[in-house]
Amino acid sequence: MIERRPWTYGSSIVNRDYLKGGQSFDDLAKEIEAAVRRTDKSKVRFRMEPKNGKYSGQDRLLARLQCKRAGWWIPLDTVLLDKFFNGLMGIRAQYYVSPYFGQLMNQRLLSLLVEPLIEYAKAIEPTVDMEFLSLSLCQASAKVWISELDLQGKKIIRASELNLNEEEIQNDWLDLARGVKSGEFNDQYQLYCAAINGVRAPMADQLEVKSAWITALDKCEYVTPDKRDRDLQLFMFGFT
Repeated sequence: MIERRPWTYGSSIVNRDYLKGGQSFDDLAKEIEAAVRRTDKSKVRFRMEPKNGKYSGQDRLLARLQCKRAGWWIPLDTVLLDKFFNGLMGIRAQYYVSPYFGQLMNQRLLSLLVEPLIEYAKAIEPTVDMEFLSLSLCQASAKVWISELDLQGKKIIRASELNLNEEEIQNDWLDLARGVKSGEFNDQYQLYCAAINGVRAPMADQLEVKSAWITALDKCEYVTPDKRDRDLQLFMFGFT
């Protein structure tokens, strides 16, 4: 086990003592599952990607392989999502232990959500392929995260906001963010944004689930190059 600095919070984190709670991740996962199951299906958004058949990004293989994936956006209590994303028991804290442990906990939570997610998808889009959803949700690159857009469509995390806030999350990520900010890592923009955003503790109002990209012909998982080391990025910086 890699020894890392204790995870603490700076002065910008006020009235959020629940982030320090002793709840286990398994208990938090069950709490999230129960909240997802209680959500009114009329408030859940679901869509298949690529939207309107148009692929975004620079990876041409997505289009060549005719990959598809599914996405869900589920409004949940902000305190619950805060614990999930920013808490000492949350998903990023699991990646802080190791990239492998974080991936394991992500899959553990996903396993609890597969059934309700498929039920929502079927209710919203009755013609969707249930076998495809099940297959794509069980792949290693499927993820549970927070939506970086709120219910009003406003960004809660902006890559363009590159000021380092040292008074939110304080751990090894902060040390790396300071190093990136000072130019120790050749000022790589993607790395720079991940480090700066990793020490932030944004408040979300939606859970976001993205299944893996699945190829059309052989129904295999496809991971885009920029996400192949996602688990390691989360371990190193707390963000990607």
